[in-house]
Amino acid sequence: MRFETIKASAYLVGWLQYAGLKIHQDGGDIVLVGLPSGETVSIHLIESPLPLYEIRSILEYNAARSYYTLFVLWCDLLLPPEGHLIETQDWEEALLLLYEDRIYAFEIFGSEVFIFAVHFDREGRYRHIRYGDTLRLDRLSVRIAETTLGAFTGAWRVAHVGGAAAGARPSASRQASALRVYYDVLDLAEDVGQEAVKLAYRRLARLYHPDVNPAPDATARMQAINEAYEKIMQQFEDER
Repeated sequence: MRFETIKASAYLVGWLQYAGLKIHQDGGDIVLVGLPSGETVSIHLIESPLPLYEIRSILEYNAARSYYTLFVLWCDLLLPPEGHLIETQDWEEALLLLYEDRIYAFEIFGSEVFIFAVHFDREGRYRHIRYGDTLRLDRLSVRIAETTLGAFTGAWRVAHVGGAAAGARPSASRQASALRVYYDVLDLAEDVGQEAVKLAYRRLARLYHPDVNPAPDATARMQAINEAYEKIMQQFEDER
């Protein structure tokens, strides 16, 4: 198991424990967590390609133990970049059927760990990739997902994650309105939380950093992104 997965697992377990949920088993890349309603969710942190037969095998194994399954994939290695238009593979279609046109993902950025939904919005025969905000890991829910995809046909126990990340503010403050131009640079609404700002900065830095973007205006764009991030994060510090 890679260091990044271990780090994501530690973050996940810490969040769940902080939320008061019971950890039945911490196996690093597999975490069993008990919900207040009595169900058990088996969370699988996936760092290598996940063929369709393996998805089915894991679901069947967990169902035999009355567990609900949540797959969380390492985004950098396994999922398409944001904004791309793609044709999906069979394993992606299986996960999209299970999780209602999204796949849950984790990424490591410096000392930060992000867990978020990657949305596969349908556009004809293609899917448009859209990254969501970071998620509240304590907001787990369970359901039965029915699928009809050749050999991957059946009813499966799956778990979902809902809600915005901790720290989201209920409404835009007067100070936030004064920072509107900086939120626009990061393509964010003014009422998002600190984790969403970090995630937006990470995405944009990967697109516009001069080390990876040869465009003539990449340096100026990156400077604007850095300034916007610093101004907005200072606001969070001032609100403490």
